[in-house]
Amino acid sequence: MNRLLRFCAAGLLLAPAAARAQQAEPAPTRSVTGRNQLLPYPPPADTVQARTLAEAFGRGQWHGRVRNYFMATLNQGDRPDYYANGLGAGARFETAPLHGFQLGVGGFFWANLASNDLATPDPATGAVSRFEVGLFDVTAPARRQLTGRPEELFARYRWRQSVATFGRQLLVTPLLNPQDGRLSPNYAQGLWLEFNEVKNTTLTAGWLTHMATRSTSEWASVANSLGLYPTGVDDTGKRAGYAGQLSSRGLGIVGASRQLGPRTRVQVWNYYADKLFNATMAEATTGWAVGAGQLSLSGQYHYQRTVGNGGNADPRLAYSAPGRQAHALSARLGYQRGPWSVSANYTRITRTGRFLFPREWGREPLYTFLPREREEGFGGLDAAALLAGRTFARVPGLKVEIGYGHYYLPDVRDFALNKYGMPSYRQLNASVSYPFGGWARGLRGQLLYIYKGGLGATYGEARYVVNKVDLHQLNLILNYDF
Repeated sequence: MNRLLRFCAAGLLLAPAAARAQQAEPAPTRSVTGRNQLLPYPPPADTVQARTLAEAFGRGQWHGRVRNYFMATLNQGDRPDYYANGLGAGARFETAPLHGFQLGVGGFFWANLASNDLATPDPATGAVSRFEVGLFDVTAPARRQLTGRPEELFARYRWRQSVATFGRQLLVTPLLNPQDGRLSPNYAQGLWLEFNEVKNTTLTAGWLTHMATRSTSEWASVANSLGLYPTGVDDTGKRAGYAGQLSSRGLGIVGASRQLGPRTRVQVWNYYADKLFNATMAEATTGWAVGAGQLSLSGQYHYQRTVGNGGNADPRLAYSAPGRQAHALSARLGYQRGPWSVSANYTRITRTGRFLFPREWGREPLYTFLPREREEGFGGLDAAALLAGRTFARVPGLKVEIGYGHYYLPDVRDFALNKYGMPSYRQLNASVSYPFGGWARGLRGQLLYIYKGGLGATYGEARYVVNKVDLHQLNLILNYDF
């Protein structure tokens, strides 16, 4: 515990008055499906059409963002601990509309202000940093100098309520999303269409060819973006070898959402990764007034299958095993009254196969999700989580949240259903967030504490424990936007 206290003190000393880039780590009670994630920049306030090209650029809008992120992980006993403090800054420019057309460009830079060794394997356990390295570039974990990447570069056309965007852009869908839990989020390159001309209905379609994955500094093709994060093992228990070995022309996405009355909404999405896999999800949410509060019920169904050979004719180098199928169900019962919100959540992934969607592209929208762990990569999973949050009228913007869940996974040696060697575990998240006002308007802070305890057998092997279970983690995030 003394080490954790030292890490906390270091975080307070290293956190300069930095920034609201995108939202701080997502609230435990916030659903991560659909469009309810905050974007890194506000939408343009000026929608009046310009009359000339010079006017379109002259009335264009600049936005800046800065983020400071301190993270520390304390593993149990004499196992290695890690800490890091990253600082990032970026800017974005978007022209005023001219005959419905707009141009946008943006980029982001970051630096490692302080950390211990995140790249050298621990001599006793062979472990390296799992979380902290994600503040920087996971493909070059030893790099400490200033690093950056171009993020947005697009042309956009608006017609009535609909919009078409071509180029590099930030997208929010249930499965492909910003997953904004480090310094800068995911971006994607391609054509994106949103049709909003039917009342209470949104139709979406897109074809993507490249990705800028969170915690990396380069753009990569759809095929080469898989394997930037740890690849886990194949069905035989050998290290998965698909990184740099896949073939795909791109990712096609279609979606439809419709509001059915004041409290009911449905959405359906399909993701076709050429030569890799197909993933379909459907979600329905409804609610009722109960006394002075609101009761809500939500459900999701996911179906996945391999497309072709899974990206490579050699099964040892394929992303998804030929013939793989996966089914997942997730449900939420929530209640909100005044400043309080609570929910009970359950997820089941069947034993027909691993639930797969590249972690490089986003986090899964399952209701039992808690920051710092995933349910992707597993089959035969049962998870249950209780989430609660409270706001305070006397302190506008202050929010306290807590989440606790049990996650029962297949045995770590059941390689066909456990891609990442993760044992069953329990997890506690506690968060306090606050947006400052007055002279500090635009500054937002969050303190996030996480505990993970083991529930499953680890057979005395450190690789199933270090940075996975029996750990404490502290996150201190400062964001500023202007």
